[in-house]
Amino acid sequence: MKKVRAFTLIELIVVIAIVAILTAILVPTIMGYLNESKLSSANANAKLVYDQTAIYCTECENAGTPMSSGSFYVDLRVISDDAEYSKDGKHIKEALQFMLGQYSDSAGIAVTSVDAGIVLDSVWAKTESDRFVGHYPGEYTKKSDQPIQIPSGN
Repeated sequence: MKKVRAFTLIELIVVIAIVAILTAILVPTIMGYLNESKLSSANANAKLVYDQTAIYCTECENAGTPMSSGSFYVDLRVISDDAEYSKDGKHIKEALQFMLGQYSDSAGIAVTSVDAGIVLDSVWAKTESDRFVGHYPGEYTKKSDQPIQIPSGN
C-alpha cells in the first residue's frame, strides 16, 4: 500500500494565517500609494490649467483685450469643437475646453482665479464630488475634506 503524502490541517492553517497577516500589512500600504498617485495627478492637472490660463491671458493681452478678473468654473469634460476661440478676455471657458478638453487625463472640473490678467491659482478635480482636489501654486498634500468649491454665478 502506498503512503499518501498530504498537508496537515495545522500546516494549512499556518499558511492561511501568514497570507492574512501579509494582506493586512500590504493592503493599507498599497491604498496609500494609490491615494498619493491620485493627488499627484490632480496637482499636475491643476498646474496644467494654471499654465493654460496664463497662456490665454497672454494671448488676450497681446490681442489688446486684457483678461477680466474673477474666478472661472470650467468643465473640461466638454470638448470644444471650435478650431479657434475668441481672444477677447471673456471666453476663458471655451479656450480651456479647447486647449485641455482633448486630453482625457486632464478632463475634469477646474476653477481658476484671475486678477487683471494675472493668474492667481487653479484648482482641479475629476468630478464635482471628488475628494482628490489638485491645487497650483501650492500643491495639496492630502485628500480634501470638501469637494471642489464652485464660485457663485457659474
